[in-house]
Amino acid sequence: MRMRIAIGLCLAVLCVGCGSNNANNGGGTGAPDLASACTFGVLAGQSITSTNTNGTTVSGDIGVSPGTAVSGFPPGTFTGTNNAAASATAQSDLTKAYLDLAGRTAPAPQDVSGADLGGTTKTPGLYKSTSTLSITGDVALTGSATDVWIFQIASGLTTATGSRVVLSGGAVPKNVFWQVGSSATIGTTTDFYGSILALTSISLETGATLHGRALARNGTVSLDVNTITVPTCP
Repeated sequence: MRMRIAIGLCLAVLCVGCGSNNANNGGGTGAPDLASACTFGVLAGQSITSTNTNGTTVSGDIGVSPGTAVSGFPPGTFTGTNNAAASATAQSDLTKAYLDLAGRTAPAPQDVSGADLGGTTKTPGLYKSTSTLSITGDVALTGSATDVWIFQIASGLTTATGSRVVLSGGAVPKNVFWQVGSSATIGTTTDFYGSILALTSISLETGATLHGRALARNGTVSLDVNTITVPTCP
């Protein structure tokens, strides 16, 4: 009997934290759990606007919560749904994923504060800017299909006209995340990869292409003849 108790105690000690999610405790390089927000190509807190008569194409859901305003659909099209209840749930899940990304501390973040990533190559890992982050030209993300890139940006994210995020070596868009502490502006004809989780607003300027998600917690997602392709869920 004593031996059984001793074995049980040993197993209990060994299993402390067995069910915990390492990513949600400041560590790990895994993708965050987007949960219901995963199927959304566009999610906003106040409104979605698409300003060009040629329309925007979204392969996935769109939604707004707690706001309700959606303009430009049609002529814009989406392959999923626009449902108030689903959007409210997705906003809650977006908040959790945003806070998870913002709280990551491991692996040791590489400092990219105020940097322009154009002309650089980034291997998998955690990148942190205590201010803004920009892209002028091409930035290459090189790694395998299981590798994850997380960019923590305290302020704004901007890309110049014609810039590109280029994936190589088998890297996939479902594993690239841009956590933005204010707003993101994806410049004209930019070819962008990864999910943008912004505290305030996201703007995709004329002809920009997003292989990912535009997820804004509190503000507006503004669109202008864009193509948004939602990747498979992580």
